[in-house]
Amino acid sequence: MSRWLEFKAIVPNLKTIETKARGFEAEFLHERREQDTHFKYPDGLLLLRKFDHQPAELITLQRGVHESFRISEVEIAEVQDAREVSAMLRGRFGVSVEIEKTRKVFIWRETRIHLDQVDRLGMFVELVTEVDSGDEARAAIELREALVRLGMEHMPLELRGYAEQMLEKGKEE
Repeated sequence: MSRWLEFKAIVPNLKTIETKARGFEAEFLHERREQDTHFKYPDGLLLLRKFDHQPAELITLQRGVHESFRISEVEIAEVQDAREVSAMLRGRFGVSVEIEKTRKVFIWRETRIHLDQVDRLGMFVELVTEVDSGDEARAAIELREALVRLGMEHMPLELRGYAEQMLEKGKEE
């Protein structure tokens, strides 16, 4: 199990943040299309993340708030047969929502920078810093520094995940 400190913000322009990330030497890892199926799981979040031409990931998350960030307990398992696992989980829990996005990922120190274009929701930047050995203070310092370097230090934290936002949007439509 991993612990992450996270900051997510709605942004008007991903290109500006990408330029700043490249400017302070964050390393570009990849860009890919992701399809997340969220299940009606009673104990936190359970989702199956599918990619083109790669094994899927089964992800569980427990989320809370730490100071001005979200904190997540995360487990990720590689899934070779996404169809079979999806059918099993659909039968057991049912689906709450499906999310599709294009994600560019950069890394700087222990912080991953996700530039997300989420279908039907918009543009988001998500910073995720892994907490080593329970040292949340060190992770928070690094995450704050990344926010400053990206010019995001005054942006409000978006506490809602994409699934929650999509479900709220569905109620409005």
